[in-house]
Amino acid sequence: MTLQAVSGPPHASLSTARRVIFLVSHSTPGGAQEIWANLAEGLRARGHQVMLAALYPGDAPAQETAPPAAWTYVVPERPASLGAKLAMVRDLARLFDAFQADVVFTALPAANVLAAIAATLAHRPVRVVISHHTPSDTYNRALNLIDGLTGSLASVAHVVGVSEAVQRTHRGKPAAYRAKLITIKNALPPDIEARIARLAEARQGRRTGRQVVAIGRLAEQKNYPVLIRAAAHMPDVVVRIVGDGSEAPALRALAVELGVADRVQFLGFHPRAEALEVLARGDVFVQPSLFEGHSLALIEAAKLGLPLVVSDARVQVEGVSGPDGALCGVVVGVHDDRSLAREILRLLDDPAHYAAAAARATALGAAATYGAMITSYERLMA
Repeated sequence: MTLQAVSGPPHASLSTARRVIFLVSHSTPGGAQEIWANLAEGLRARGHQVMLAALYPGDAPAQETAPPAAWTYVVPERPASLGAKLAMVRDLARLFDAFQADVVFTALPAANVLAAIAATLAHRPVRVVISHHTPSDTYNRALNLIDGLTGSLASVAHVVGVSEAVQRTHRGKPAAYRAKLITIKNALPPDIEARIARLAEARQGRRTGRQVVAIGRLAEQKNYPVLIRAAAHMPDVVVRIVGDGSEAPALRALAVELGVADRVQFLGFHPRAEALEVLARGDVFVQPSLFEGHSLALIEAAKLGLPLVVSDARVQVEGVSGPDGALCGVVVGVHDDRSLAREILRLLDDPAHYAAAAARATALGAAATYGAMITSYERLMA
């Protein structure tokens, strides 16, 4: 187990610099991994000593990180046996001690549970802040039950959720757990915001085309079959999906079955900068997910000024609601492919409607600020 600490400038915004670990279950690219990599970089810039860690490597490639924040792994591969899993908890406690961690932020169910236990085994006091980036009722049932118990331990100081809808899924957990809940919504780091600003400027004045973009893993959660079925009702619209995953063969087969394989493009995994280029060339952003937390792709699309079309899952509705509660996106039934197609075509066919939807999306994007997000996390370290 090699320690890869990320040191920073000598002055932190807190009165005392902290030694901080951002821990996830695995390093496969995803929203939680992106946020943790961004926060690790941001807190390093504020003078804290930071490590970006995962329990074990995920699917290649690993989530991108900014130098020098390479991934540290607790174990070299995902443990299969009970003995190996217990040994991983021991190694995690040793990691906390070796790094002399003051605070550990965790994301994803396994990391949340194991960090709380490892902190009780460590030889030094460690403040654990667990986080939920998707509704907890979508987790493995047994793991979610254990999370309620370990999250109630004294080693866990706070339980962060990225939306109020996510936090409501903890309503059945112990009172000690619920007393620790705090909501911190996601935002984009300055370098991504700057890139998006340049892309948004280049989009200004561009004539609206007929290209729909979706970004996310090809997994059941993303509910891409409804988008592919909607494509069958939009004969002159191209659908571009950025992402890869286990559902790829089934989704490609569905596109062939429905006769839309020539208009539904599966672009595969792209690094974040390349994915933003694809998004900026689109005309409408669609996210028909069964559930999300507070989607980074949705924030990126909003900041680019793309009209937003999402499913009517509660978390999604909150995601396109502004600070005043006003809807800043179009909401359709989670399995209603005809309504999805109708709303997309209305945006593409009606310039005034398109412009109004784009303006609402831009206002929503402006409300997500990185400075507020990182300061909120930093306050939990005090």
